[in-house]
This record gives sequence, C-alpha cells and structure tokens, in this order.
Amino acid sequence: MQIYTENNKFFDPLKSINSGQVFLWQKYNDSWYGIDGQKVLKFTLKKQSLDRNQNNQRGKKWREIEFQSYPWKENWEKLFFRLDDDDESLKNTLSRDKIINGIYKKYEGLRVLRQNSFQCTITFLCASNTNMKRIRKMLNNLSKKFGKKISYDGIEFDLFPQVRELSNASINELISCGLGYRAKFVKSVAKDIETKTINFEDIGKKSYELAKTELLRLNGIGNKTADCILLFSFDKLNAFPIDIWIYRSLLENYSWYFDGDLNSFSTGKMTKNQYDAISNRIRNYFGEYSGYAQQYLYYHIRETARKAW
Repeated sequence: MQIYTENNKFFDPLKSINSGQVFLWQKYNDSWYGIDGQKVLKFTLKKQSLDRNQNNQRGKKWREIEFQSYPWKENWEKLFFRLDDDDESLKNTLSRDKIINGIYKKYEGLRVLRQNSFQCTITFLCASNTNMKRIRKMLNNLSKKFGKKISYDGIEFDLFPQVRELSNASINELISCGLGYRAKFVKSVAKDIETKTINFEDIGKKSYELAKTELLRLNGIGNKTADCILLFSFDKLNAFPIDIWIYRSLLENYSWYFDGDLNSFSTGKMTKNQYDAISNRIRNYFGEYSGYAQQYLYYHIRETARKAW
C-alpha cells in the first residue's frame, strides 16, 4: 500500500511513529494522535484510491493523509516527518550500500522524525536499559502527573510536562512514575535546562561534535542517548546511535570495513573511546545521512527479530 500526502510526497506515517522514535501516539477510530511537547498532532488515513497512469496500466493502490493539530499549526507534518528533506539525495546516498539499499527498498516510507527537543531528551533518558512497553508507560505516567490536561476531538489528552514541572518535581514523585534510577537524571537535566546551565536552545546551531559535547555535560546522558537526541530532535542527520543490536549488526555485516577492529570491542557496555571509534568510522562511511541508515537498520533488526514496537 502506497501512502501519500496531499502533494504526492510518499511516506508511511505508521511505520515512522512505530519505529522506536516516539512513544506517545495512540489510535482512536481511523485517526492517530500524538503528543509533541505542548501540541496534539493528528493524522487520518483517507479512503483507498487507485492511481492509473501510462506507465502503470493496472494501477497502484494508495491513500492520502489528512493532517490536523491542536493548537493548529499549518504544515506541521513537513517538519515533524521531515518532508523537507531532500529525498532524492537521501535515496542516492543510501543506494550506495547494498545492504542498506535493500532495507530501504523493503521499508520505504519510514522517516526519521523531528521531535520536540525537551520531550525527546527526557524520552531517551527514560529509554536506557529497558523495553518499549516500559518507556511508553514511564512517559505516559509523567504526562498524567505533570502535564497539562486538554480536550481535543472529544478526547482527553495529557500534554508532555514542561521543563519547570520536571525541574521542580521531587525525586519521589518521579520515582512514582516508574522511572527508578532515571528519576535523578530527569530532574537534574530539567534543572540544568531551566537554569540555563546548558544553552539547550542553541544546541541545534552547533556542529555535530560540539552539540554532542554539550549534551554529554548533562547528568545521565551518554554517547548513545546523546546521538538519539541529536538525530531525532536537533537535525543532526549524521548522528548514528549505537546500541548492542546495532553493534552486532555492524559486526555481522561491516567487519570488512572495520578491518576486524570491531572484534576487539566488548559486546557489553562500550567505553567512550570504543564508541567514538566505531561512530567516527561508520559516520564517515554513510556520510550526511548516517542517521537514516541507522534508523532503517534498527527497524530491520527489530522487525526480523519480531520485536514488539
């Protein structure tokens, strides 16, 4: 099934929101609703149509998408789903690698998302050493306890907490949301952002290297978490988050590129130097769209292993 926006820009929003990037989306009737900071985003898949043209006499099934939001923000989908990316350049870049090109063709339509930066930061602080179900539960609990409640389309939603709410929260309140040891990190990061110990708003203006150095100053944020935040909210498409699944896939498929060096790294928790060495090499290989290569590889790994989203 091909899925298009109104201007025939092809992408698959369902794959994109169910790919380990976001966790506060839910379906009501024929529509999907997602929390992105202080907004509720909504898309509805319209009825199936048939596209016929000279080169496709039998026709191709496709669906248009209707986008709405509350508060209303025109063209939010272009930002959130990164429909402003140069898809032709992306496709040409990914096609240079046989493995990624095959995965890209299989899951075409999957997008890297551009999320609210504070929500994304807290999301991946909560995502350490746990599973998708628990991440979703932690974020929902935080939203219910500290977020603003609104009604939209006759449905009650809890917006994501703002910086001040989490900065002022007690450790025990955060633990009651199921955060466990992550509670101290969430409070510390929110406090540093609120007091401008870190210039959070300017991170996206920095180079990948400087932006990552800035994020690593925050309590609880390591290499992989920083790369997720940079990729999914700060426009650093050359970021390449590496977890144990990605490491094993690189070991299996790209050992030739690393000249056997991957075998010398632990399959457990990598040191900063080990992570940096792998990251530098693989980002040099995939280039400006390393983040897209990583997301397609990650999606493929979990789909092949039949892991739940």
